[in-house]
Amino acid sequence: MSNVYGVACVIGVALTIILSVFLYMSHATGKRFGDMRENWLIYSGDTSPQGYWISDIRGYFGYGGLIHNFKNYVLRSDPTYGMTLRRQSSNLLQTLESYRTSNASPAEKEAVTQIEAVVREYVGNIEKIEAGIAAGLSAEEIDELVRVDDRQALEALATLEALWIAERDQSLSNMVRSFSEGERLVRRFSIFLVGLIILVGVIGILTTLLMAYVLRTNRRLQQELEIRKQAELAERKLARAVDQSPTSIVITDTNMRIEYANRKFLEMSGYDVEEVLGQTPRILKSGYSSEESYRSLRTALNEGRSWNGVFRNLHKDGSQYWVSNTFLPLLDQDGAVTHYICIGEDMTESRRTREKFAQVQKMEAVGILAGSVAHDFNNVLMSVTGNADLIELDAEGNEDILTSVNHIRIAARRAQGLVRKMLTFARQKPRNPQRSDLVKAAQDALELIRVSAPPNIEIRFQSRIDAAFADLDGTLFFQTLLNLCHNAFEAIGDRPGVVALEISRAERDTLSDIPDEALGAIRVDVSDTGPGIPEDLQAKIFEPFFSTKPVGKGTGLGLTIVRNSVEECRGSVELVSTPGQGTRFSLFFPEMPALSTEEQREIESIAGNEHVLLVDDDENVLYVSRRLLASYGYRVEAYSLPTKALDAFRAAPDSYDILVSDLMMPDLSGTELIEAVRGVRPDLPAILISSYFENTEVAVSGEMPVMAQKPLEIRSLARLIRSLMN
Repeated sequence: MSNVYGVACVIGVALTIILSVFLYMSHATGKRFGDMRENWLIYSGDTSPQGYWISDIRGYFGYGGLIHNFKNYVLRSDPTYGMTLRRQSSNLLQTLESYRTSNASPAEKEAVTQIEAVVREYVGNIEKIEAGIAAGLSAEEIDELVRVDDRQALEALATLEALWIAERDQSLSNMVRSFSEGERLVRRFSIFLVGLIILVGVIGILTTLLMAYVLRTNRRLQQELEIRKQAELAERKLARAVDQSPTSIVITDTNMRIEYANRKFLEMSGYDVEEVLGQTPRILKSGYSSEESYRSLRTALNEGRSWNGVFRNLHKDGSQYWVSNTFLPLLDQDGAVTHYICIGEDMTESRRTREKFAQVQKMEAVGILAGSVAHDFNNVLMSVTGNADLIELDAEGNEDILTSVNHIRIAARRAQGLVRKMLTFARQKPRNPQRSDLVKAAQDALELIRVSAPPNIEIRFQSRIDAAFADLDGTLFFQTLLNLCHNAFEAIGDRPGVVALEISRAERDTLSDIPDEALGAIRVDVSDTGPGIPEDLQAKIFEPFFSTKPVGKGTGLGLTIVRNSVEECRGSVELVSTPGQGTRFSLFFPEMPALSTEEQREIESIAGNEHVLLVDDDENVLYVSRRLLASYGYRVEAYSLPTKALDAFRAAPDSYDILVSDLMMPDLSGTELIEAVRGVRPDLPAILISSYFENTEVAVSGEMPVMAQKPLEIRSLARLIRSLMN
């Protein structure tokens, strides 16, 4: 009995020890899981809402937010930025107030107060910007008035983020430590239970219950992690907004290697994302921007400054487009430059708008001259020629009188030719570049310029070469010389002076974009003995609407037109002016080979300036046809989709002179396209081109189109167009 009692006592003691250990392990395990839950709640609470507030503050205050739009408002004077700034500042102040009234530490409240002070300073300067814009101040003057030192606010924002990250890290560290201790405790407890489960069934049941508790806790943790994942997805929305921005955005490393390009950049440049990653922006270099611009850009970025400028970029397909760029250095928390950001706005359409202004200025300069003189002058010439005819009738047999009458007729015809030139220059005629003798074109232009020259000014002309051919539009070349000479007339004023025009050859490397077939370069100098141009104005005179003339006199577009018209001929303009010693504008054109008599006669028989609507679903045929027809002077608008061509025609049906279409095309055949356009304009001439006329019945309303069989030489097509137009 004593042995049984002893065994019973041992068993009782063992059971007591086992139960004590079990109770202790259960208490310790529950405490660890309680710590894990508490730390997880702290970590999750830090993420929301304080984490979201900090993200909102950076979004409203950082790039694309208050500071960025404030600078854009100063630079661009766009009133939409004012509305955006007020909305963003209101949202930012509400977020700061929410942060302050939360369970924030004194350090956080102090940082929030510093940010709020700078935000309110920005808000107070919005009205100053609007007042500066209304007063006509420049961007530099407005920037001087409203400049805000936001470094303290940015440091305060960095402090908030650092405090938030420190709290999150501490909570996460505590949670990990509790999890690790709990994990070790559970492992020891499980091992202990496995050894005793044979002896004590109750311990097994309790262990099962404990493991079930652990699984439920893990499921709750997984749910919390899923919520955190949703928060991370929300952060990615910012990346999608950048990718879908209406302006191009490119991010490069400090070696200018592209690491990111958004959709707008790819759309503007024509490249795929795989083709630009790792490349530098040199792939867009067209050769039209000066090396000085690139040096200025590199210097600004190396010094940590932003840079603004306009580049004429090269599209992947070889075409060119204009982009207004802003380059910004991207700084880390230590202020070191880690990347560069380039934000670009497509300026191609605005450049086209400037061409329309050029036409307005031409009509102002030449239209007044032609309109005021041509009508009365023609009446005088009719009287002269009529009286010459009467004299010829009365002087029959008198050779001296007949010879004089003949001279009168010759002089009258020359005068009539001058009037026709004046009227031609005054009409809105399209650009029609043709191979022309630049020397003869300058002489013809001077005949009209001399007519409008003041009597106190002497016009001189000297050509060091007998003939020099270039591809240029005669109207634009006349307008260029007229603008330069009239500017010289106004600069000289009432004082005696000289305006000299000189033509000579220049070195081939004077032009950076000279055609391969060019023989060299031609230089046209227009100089005057006027007072010269001050140095501070020389950099601005080519800017649109910049003028030193009194208000109401001139448009400020004259020299802009000069530069654009010369650049369209792949030339360049150079200005040399010394105050008190006069001004010289030098125009450089590529010198092209002269055309033979047969080539000139052939071009004249097929050339024209009509507006052609060209439609063909074959891109290669479309490209070649458009280029060659344009070389004969025609204005060609080409479409590979007939539906788009129809939309363009319906938008301006009276602007087109003829339709040239392929027969077999998707969505809309050539005959259906002709039917559609003639439903709007029944008298439009049409040419139908195809290889399938033998198997296709062509029937359209109105006059039958001229049908041409493929393959068709473009020269033959030009003859068809010319014959229909004649």
